[in-house]
Amino acid sequence: MNLRRYQQEAVQTAQVNWRDSRKRHIPAFGVIGELGSLVSELKKTLRDGKAYTDGSQNLVEEFGDVLWYLCAIASHYELQLDTLIAEAKPPRPGKPPFGHIYAMVRTITPLTEAFESLPSTLTDVQRKRLARCVGAAGAATLQAIRQQKLKLSEILETNLRKVKGMFGPDTPGPARLFDSPKSPRYERLPRKLDIQFLERSRGGGRVEVIMRVDDINIGDRLTDNSFHDDGYRYHDAFHLAYAAVLGWSPVTRAIFRAKRKSDPRKDEAEDGARAIIIEEAIAHTVFNYALGHSMLRGLTRIDHNLLKFIGRMVRNLEVSACELHEWQRAILVGFEAFRELMANRGGWLLLDAENQSLTYSREGPSGR
Repeated sequence: MNLRRYQQEAVQTAQVNWRDSRKRHIPAFGVIGELGSLVSELKKTLRDGKAYTDGSQNLVEEFGDVLWYLCAIASHYELQLDTLIAEAKPPRPGKPPFGHIYAMVRTITPLTEAFESLPSTLTDVQRKRLARCVGAAGAATLQAIRQQKLKLSEILETNLRKVKGMFGPDTPGPARLFDSPKSPRYERLPRKLDIQFLERSRGGGRVEVIMRVDDINIGDRLTDNSFHDDGYRYHDAFHLAYAAVLGWSPVTRAIFRAKRKSDPRKDEAEDGARAIIIEEAIAHTVFNYALGHSMLRGLTRIDHNLLKFIGRMVRNLEVSACELHEWQRAILVGFEAFRELMANRGGWLLLDAENQSLTYSREGPSGR
């Protein structure tokens, strides 16, 4: 993988609205932000030493993100990053041991100054100035990569896998199937299911939620377990969304007693208490993120760092096979269902893993 081919593929993942006078600044802010993240990773490696075992891989990712944003800027203005780097003056090496990082930082100020007031269409003078600044930033980045003894091809390939993993098909197909066709049907995660959520008063101003399937109460009666009415009593919607979109949910397996007991290894490692705790931790972590983002109302994307953190939480589980865009969809689908349940004080969720959907219904299923 070379830089030219990388730019050709990376630009296909860019979704910058260059016509928007505010959003067009995202790539420049991205360069600044990712450089900050890169420096932060270096700080952690210095502080924690060999104990920080993820440090090297995180540096690979952060260098890739810097290059992605530089390519986004170059591509919009029909510039080739590798050509700009070749034409740039070699960055002035700083004093060891981190002169190469300071050299990267020094290239950011001219780039942001050149980009700050640029129109969407450039004059020749503006274009040449921007080209020099992008080239200098790119050259400093490649110099830093060499000084850190990292491979450029690995950085480019890793970044492409990451950014492509953020985008899925417009029309999703069936959720992944982690159950073996040979496993007993009663040990398989439900693929289609209609679940009723009943909200009832518990006295003292508290309310609880009961889940019912086929007129039978399922699982525990849930309250918010909080001093505030934040609706967490409906959080099983998140687990059902994971089942619908990812084809994975140890919590849902536990509720419906669909653990894979016939396979002791999977029963322990994939369906056991640890996997359940991890899933509950994910649900609670995303919920706290959503509290600061209007419960995800109107959003179509989730912060990449949160998705990456979730990926790390599940890296030893079967669901690690799922891409970031699958997690993003599962989270958004779950919160849409959650908001409907909250707004209507209950109702039905119609789970369909064949279409990765979790649909809200006030009156219940019809024709299913």
